[in-house]
Amino acid sequence: MNLRLVIAATALVALSGCAITQDVTPSPIDQRAQELCLVRNSEVVQDEFHDVYARVLEKKGFKVRSLPDKSPSTACPLVATYEAIYRWDLAIYLARADLRIWADGREAGRAVYDSLSGGGNMNKFIRTEPKLTELVDQLFPKLKAHLRLHPLTAARAT
Repeated sequence: MNLRLVIAATALVALSGCAITQDVTPSPIDQRAQELCLVRNSEVVQDEFHDVYARVLEKKGFKVRSLPDKSPSTACPLVATYEAIYRWDLAIYLARADLRIWADGREAGRAVYDSLSGGGNMNKFIRTEPKLTELVDQLFPKLKAHLRLHPLTAARAT
């Protein structure tokens, strides 16, 4: 009986170390087509992260303007900053993303995805764009995805 208890406790401790967390504080922003300045982070080793994040924000309806590394959160009325960590475990994967939205220099929303304690959890192997899309959707719940129509399709719709 004691052996079963020890095995169960060991399994519980091992599994608790495989946590993947996601915490989002939604932004109150509800106006589409605002300019949003995205500050480049040169410490992120995957160069495409910035471009993917910009594309996801544009799909949400923002007009994205990239700013140089270390630009202040007051550089534009609406600013997005990010930190991202990639890891290698059989493949390169996004291990942590911290997205912050600043309105007039004050933090107006934050989304953090963290799989650094993911250990053997296979759900940590995610692609960047789908995860950023999920985080941005949660970060801006009042904004629907912005569908861009091809000029010919838009002309037919009128």
